[in-house]
Amino acid sequence: MLRGKLIAHQTGTLPGVAAAPLATASIASLQRFKQRLGPFLLLADSTRTALALARFVSPTLRKTAKTSWPGNITLVFPARPGLPSDCYRKSELAVRVDASAAVRRLAGACGGLLLSSSLNRKGESTALPGLAHQMRHHRHMQGRITAPPGCGKASVMMRIWRNDCTSIRQ
Repeated sequence: MLRGKLIAHQTGTLPGVAAAPLATASIASLQRFKQRLGPFLLLADSTRTALALARFVSPTLRKTAKTSWPGNITLVFPARPGLPSDCYRKSELAVRVDASAAVRRLAGACGGLLLSSSLNRKGESTALPGLAHQMRHHRHMQGRITAPPGCGKASVMMRIWRNDCTSIRQ
């Protein structure tokens, strides 16, 4: 993620591409690669890091996070301001403490958070984070992190608002 480039990686769900969430050049690279502005998922290194992003931590948010993370569940909740606008949608963040230990270590090495999305471009299927993909998109990619493949399907998404928990995607 140095020099504004991206890293291809395997999550506990689908292959992903990550940027440093506080580096303007990295965010711009992710937007160019994905061919959209955002918002993008935040991958956190720990539950503590993830919950520090919340505007308020309700008992429901705390309990759901504790029982779901690390894992393949993305939680959407009202967020504190302070991150770039590409992280938010209507003042909410989508955050996951991934099941993959490699992703959590990578997030930790990048200050605790990664801005991430699936490793595909508009109209393409999700690719594996291999050398061929890195070479094809070398102008965007700085490197790749290899890890065992994930489950192969998108994460479950839950929206938490105060003490209400609603399924967005199963």
